[in-house]
Amino acid sequence: MSKIEFVPSYLVDDYQLLTENIESYQDPEEPEIFKNYVSNLLAQLNQTPGFLAGMPDQLAMCLIFIVKLDSKKLLPLCMHSEPEWDEVKACVGIHKSYRPLLSILSEKYQHQLKIALLLLCFHELGSTAEEFNAEPDDSEEEQEERDDHDYPDYEEYQGQDQDSLDQY
Repeated sequence: MSKIEFVPSYLVDDYQLLTENIESYQDPEEPEIFKNYVSNLLAQLNQTPGFLAGMPDQLAMCLIFIVKLDSKKLLPLCMHSEPEWDEVKACVGIHKSYRPLLSILSEKYQHQLKIALLLLCFHELGSTAEEFNAEPDDSEEEQEERDDHDYPDYEEYQGQDQDSLDQY
């Protein structure tokens, strides 16, 4: 059994978006949906390299079929803190026809590219973000108080007609 890797806290939000997006496009009955989406996104990225600025999860999806990561080498570099670009760059292979695009991304959108590649590293390893997404524990008293304010008591509405209940 392989060891489960947990996504570091600085990547959790973007990793969750990436995994949710990938899952939403994967359909066993129509397996080409995901590949078509990625191809269209990549074509747009090729025409306008900055159009995914601020969306490293989408950039990671664009790169999923065109980069090869040395995850064994990259993983230890990014587990506890965000690695430098030069460390990440040394762990990446790129399909030769996309080298010009990656050069532009590296020059103008380096941080976003780095995050996208780190996301792909964890995705390849089948990592999980659950450990970092736990909701804070509320005390029972706070929860009961919130429940009392959120939903009126059922007894208040006994005997009222349906029209007056529809507002809730």
